[in-house]
Amino acid sequence: MRIGVVIPTKLREQLFTSEDIERLDALGEVIWTDSPTHLTTAQAIALLQGCEVGVGSWSTPSPNAELVAACPDLRLWEHAAGTVKSMFGDHLKGRDLMIASCKGAIADSVAEVVLGEIILGLRRTYENGEANRKGVVGKPHNLKTLAGSTIGVIGASEVGKRVIRLLRHFPCRILLYDPFVSPEKASELGVILTSDLLELCRVSDVVTLHTPDLPATYHIMSKEQFQAMKDDAVFINSSRGRCVDEKALITELEKERIFAFLDVSDPEPTAIDSPLRLLPNVIYNSHIAGPPTVYIGKQAVDDVEAFVQGRAPSCVVQEEELERIA
Repeated sequence: MRIGVVIPTKLREQLFTSEDIERLDALGEVIWTDSPTHLTTAQAIALLQGCEVGVGSWSTPSPNAELVAACPDLRLWEHAAGTVKSMFGDHLKGRDLMIASCKGAIADSVAEVVLGEIILGLRRTYENGEANRKGVVGKPHNLKTLAGSTIGVIGASEVGKRVIRLLRHFPCRILLYDPFVSPEKASELGVILTSDLLELCRVSDVVTLHTPDLPATYHIMSKEQFQAMKDDAVFINSSRGRCVDEKALITELEKERIFAFLDVSDPEPTAIDSPLRLLPNVIYNSHIAGPPTVYIGKQAVDDVEAFVQGRAPSCVVQEEELERIA
């Protein structure tokens, strides 16, 4: 099988270990671009001639109308990154071209960060560290541990499910708000399902947001939800900035009632004079929760291997799913 990889060398080094490169090379005739910068669509088309599998990533050429028309042999496009929504359209109709995402591998990386933020947030690590810069202080009066705490998870997305899986190693109470999850599925996940988002916000020591950016999730965390959060609660957003009413969040942060870890904002990046950069009870990061990692390269090779062996890749995306996924 002929496999074309249009990922430039600098990005490829972040995604693929030498072992995974060897694994992919063993699956067929692999054509790797040797360009340190992103290819143009024309260059990608030239590389992909005769290929049944194409592998791309962030900002690389993707199966748009021009590329699909010029590469009739393609049967799998493996996206070594997250969302693939922009790849769909009329140009795929009638084409036997499978689109697969590595969003599961990215979710593993994001879930690791979220677990760390939950633990550090509950223990008031950042506030105590800052206080210790000014002198000798004791343990924070509001210190909590993950054991015995209530964690509210909004959205059983790829990341949400992985966060839940990690949390189940600890003796904590996990609440889930997700209208698409059945009681049977919630039981399988090991969570308490609630249909009342405000109640989840009222009782949770940590509220962590994992919804996709959809019309239905715009400002899902707004004034009512933030006001409902109890004093000293921790809010985490590693999904999308548009899911949060930032003015409402800032109002509660300015009262110094809650602490927030924000990996995203709306707009992104936030304004240079935004309170999200200046308030002491916010850790605002530059969308670093799901960076290029070797998790992604491993999944990409696993998926191509599955395809070569006649099995389905782990995350094949169908057009009918696009309205409810990230």
